[in-house]
Amino acid sequence: MKVAGHIAGFALAAIPPGALFLAQSWLVATGQTDAVLSLAKYAGLLGLIFFAFDGSSGLIPAMLRLRHSDAALRSAYRVYRAGIAALLVATVPIALHFAPADTATLLPFLAIALLLRFPLLDTDLDRRGFQHWAMLLQNGWMLPLCLGTVLNSGVSAEMAGHAALWSTVVLAMAHVILAGPAQKSTQAKFGPALFEIVTIMGAQGIGQLYGRAVLFVLGASFSGPLPALIIYAKQAFNAAGLLVTYLRRVELARHRPSIGLSLTGQAVVTLVSGILVALAAPMLGVPHALVLALIAWQSLEKLSSTAVYDFQLQNRHGLALAGLSNTCVLGLAGLALALAQTSPILFVALETLGYCVVLSLWLTTNRSRRAAGREVRP
Repeated sequence: MKVAGHIAGFALAAIPPGALFLAQSWLVATGQTDAVLSLAKYAGLLGLIFFAFDGSSGLIPAMLRLRHSDAALRSAYRVYRAGIAALLVATVPIALHFAPADTATLLPFLAIALLLRFPLLDTDLDRRGFQHWAMLLQNGWMLPLCLGTVLNSGVSAEMAGHAALWSTVVLAMAHVILAGPAQKSTQAKFGPALFEIVTIMGAQGIGQLYGRAVLFVLGASFSGPLPALIIYAKQAFNAAGLLVTYLRRVELARHRPSIGLSLTGQAVVTLVSGILVALAAPMLGVPHALVLALIAWQSLEKLSSTAVYDFQLQNRHGLALAGLSNTCVLGLAGLALALAQTSPILFVALETLGYCVVLSLWLTTNRSRRAAGREVRP
């Protein structure tokens, strides 16, 4: 029964990214490359904003509850979200300069959505055993966005705004129904809790923010079959990667700091996702050599993420952050070069180099650790 419950919970949590993957698959199969790119643009934008604003309000409070009171965490999240809101407001003039029509359309929808999300913490649902519903509702905006894109063969800023707003209304109602009335706020020293939230989001969020930003830029700046397949490959591997995340939680819940189970899941994800990308390529007319390059690129990304995860298990957070930062720097350099040369494959090449550097760092440090272990043996 417990296994069945985990499977059902995973299925619910996977509905939004699964819908995004299916929508991308349909658009690729029907040759609607412009729709693939526009969906990636708005999905990347909304995902970036909501991820940063939420602050992993389910996972991080569970990690920090032993060191900080509930009142301190709630106060810290209010300050954190106020800071993120201020940062978003500061970017509005820049957005209005580069995309005036889209920004003017999205702004009122997002303002109301963020106000509604401001007091909501996923930990309130997690404590009642509704983790799967929390994950589903937090990403619920993907469902109307994907449906609208498929039905209309494209997505507009207004459609994205409605998806963001009305999914947030459902999220807020679910919190009222499932989590009950909000707890009364009390005065508490929140500085240390706020520092940890910002630190963890800075370390764990860098990959998420980078990945969503890359999807947005690729979708907004390129057109044609190859960029569409690049985005599709990333979406395919990322959607399947939810299985790996779930398996990692199982490993940690069993108090086994081992990556054996998640590595098995990683192998399955790589195989299935690679097959899906290979099947999609002929519909877009992308050469076989480039298809193999894209599969290798995403396979190395998953191995790199496993290396970073292993660093975290070993309490080597500095190395994990160094690896992620290296990938982001090389990836952003590749993205800038790709934009300058109008060649997205340059981004793939430099980001692949970043993954290789992380894997080399992981192999080197583990070899050194084993050598040190042999030296201290009597």
